[in-house]
Amino acid sequence: MANAPRELRRSIGLRSAVALYSGAVLGSGILVLPGTAAQTAGPASLVAWLALSLLSIPLALTFASLARGQPIAGGFSAYIVRAFGVRAGRAAGWLFLAQVPTGGTFVSLLAASYLGAPFGVGRDGSFVIAAVVLVLAFGLNLMGLRLAGAVQLAATIGVLLLVGAVVAGSSPRVSAAAFEPFAPFGWPAVGTAATQLFWAFVGWEAITPLAQEFRDPARDVRRASLFSVGFVAVIYLSLAAVTIGTRSYGVAGLPSFAQMAEESFGVGAVLVVGIAGGILCFTPLNAYVAGTSRLAYALARAGDLPARLAALSGRHVPHRAILALAASTLAALGLTYVLGLRLADLLPFSTSAFLATYILSMAAGVRLLRGRASALAAVGLVACLIVLAFAGTHVLWIAAVSFAALLYRRPSSSAGQDKVSRETGAPLTEEVA
Repeated sequence: MANAPRELRRSIGLRSAVALYSGAVLGSGILVLPGTAAQTAGPASLVAWLALSLLSIPLALTFASLARGQPIAGGFSAYIVRAFGVRAGRAAGWLFLAQVPTGGTFVSLLAASYLGAPFGVGRDGSFVIAAVVLVLAFGLNLMGLRLAGAVQLAATIGVLLLVGAVVAGSSPRVSAAAFEPFAPFGWPAVGTAATQLFWAFVGWEAITPLAQEFRDPARDVRRASLFSVGFVAVIYLSLAAVTIGTRSYGVAGLPSFAQMAEESFGVGAVLVVGIAGGILCFTPLNAYVAGTSRLAYALARAGDLPARLAALSGRHVPHRAILALAASTLAALGLTYVLGLRLADLLPFSTSAFLATYILSMAAGVRLLRGRASALAAVGLVACLIVLAFAGTHVLWIAAVSFAALLYRRPSSSAGQDKVSRETGAPLTEEVA
């Protein structure tokens, strides 16, 4: 018994699942992007918010359908293996993991900019705060998914209460005249705004590697997806409408959310926004550490990463995968400091990698699912291909990571492979009602 292999523990209930899903999608964009999109398309930016909220339905339900049919730690990577073979699955897994160092650095520095704003910390102080944020996120996950899920739930509820308070406090100042003219920059500007807002809707794939740890994946994965899509849409649309209705955008000085918070709460607005921004950055980071570490663990078991990463600690967490991701992300943070890179320099690498994994995942859904589930995956595939057209030269980054994945060979990789994640059997029969 002492030598029996450890298995992942089924510890995620519906509430924790909704918190993890919502936390993976809701992030710093909720404080920044309503004003940015309004400056781009005016009140018509609401159309872009609504369109992307609707697009989240086929994306989230496709991932949910795949996860229900095959709830394993490999998540979307395993589904791509099943649809297109081992090499495609390995490339998808590597692409998703390749965005972790730059994505984690981006989010941690964004959190530091919010948390440090009330205290006027400089560049060095921001990087110290960013490092602390990263260590906290990876450390919580090392302590076990149950603790991480509890923190995720508490943080998500706290921040949403704050956002709700700002929306409620600002609503009386909403003016119908602020929505006229509705499309001052023309309807093509709505498409431009939609590309800006795509960052705010990334995250539906992040929890699929955790499906094996749901208490009842057949019931809760899809329910959590639907609840989260509706929840996220209401939050985004409410805040965007209030931002436009109060004309809290396009003015030099504080960001739109800070302007509304200041009018709602007074001189303490900067502190309020700082705390909210820090937490809103931490919650998706926490969820992504959980999801990506399980993906790295599954890839290692399948022979697509070094075998040392295929280990679980006494707390039933993939501790070596977590530590490896932590080391790479902290190294990326240090390199960002040394090279003087900006946040704008980091984001395209993560966004392009996300798009590539979404395209492969939706294509896998088209092939593996049936009925309306397959049709929903096709809708998501077409939409993601359209967005990829705006990736520009970062398509070369996608190609480089994919090529490296195809060349990778682990010695004796056939030993100890996770045969379930390698499965390429008959299509799933899942159908979305």
